[in-house]
Formats: sequence, C-alpha cells, structure tokens
Amino acid sequence: MKPLTLLVLALGLLSAGCDEVLAPATPTGLVTLVSQISGSQEVPAAAAPEAAAAGTLSVTMAPSGGGAYLASFTFRVGGLVKAGVLPAPLDSGSVIVAGHIHSGAAGVVGPPVVPLPISQALPIVTPTGSVLLTISNVAVSADVASAILANPSAFYFNLHSALNPAGVVRGQLIKQ
Repeated sequence: MKPLTLLVLALGLLSAGCDEVLAPATPTGLVTLVSQISGSQEVPAAAAPEAAAAGTLSVTMAPSGGGAYLASFTFRVGGLVKAGVLPAPLDSGSVIVAGHIHSGAAGVVGPPVVPLPISQALPIVTPTGSVLLTISNVAVSADVASAILANPSAFYFNLHSALNPAGVVRGQLIKQ
C-alpha cells in the first residue's frame, strides 16, 4: 500500500475509536442517589406537629433492561409524631400515606414520576415518631430513569402524611 493510503486508514480507525470515547454508552451499573429530606424543604413547608421532621434518603437504581431500572429506596425520618399524642384515629403516631419522586427544581412543586407502594390502604405508621425503611424493586421507566440520571437535581423525593397531605419531608436528588 501507498503511505498516503495507510495514513488515511489509520486516521479513520483512530477517529472511530474517538467517537466511542466522546459518546459513552448509557450507564450499565448501579447508580446511587441521595438526599437530605426535611419538612422545611416542602412547598409549602410542613406544618406542626410534624414541622421538624427530617432525615436521609438513599436510592439505588439497577438496570433492568431496555433502559428501565429497578430502584431500592432507603429512608430514615425522625421528628414525626409519637403514638398517643394525637386524638383517635391518628393516635398511633404520624401516618405516612404516600411517597414519590417528583419532577421539579428546589422550591417548585411538580408531578410525581416514580410512585412508591405506600397509600392510605398501605400506610407506614410511626408509633415512635421515626421510621427507617427500605422499599425495593420499584420500577422506573426508561424515559424517567434517563431524565433523572441526566439531571438528578431537577427531581425531588417526598413523603406525604395524614397531617401534611401536601408533603411532610422533601429533598432534591443528588447523584453520589
């Protein structure tokens, strides 16, 4: 071969290899998101007697195929109402009736995009005024996972209680 042909061939192979480095594939491993959650970050802020509620969140997302993920949520929240403080039917302590990831920047209320399996029919009751819980295998669609992983701070996690139905704790997501 002529030297010019070899040079063109070598440059072509080199540029093909560069494309792969400049445009990496979608993440294929575990991704962890974290947040410091509190009642003061809610919009509007959580009301008494749960106004001081605060804690931590960790979300581990594992690819499940086709760009979708399965997420495990571990959250710890304290400062909730203890059992016996409120009149019946809320005398068993704070009752968490929903949990979600929502789209929305800090201070902005947005729609839920990843619901947790918590409801009024399946609530979390906090007789001690605190909760530590892991919920696993929550499906996250490919579109939603892609958006969250591209810009986690544009999403927030919150829990809703019977006393604060708009939200008792909230925190923006941060990729760890």
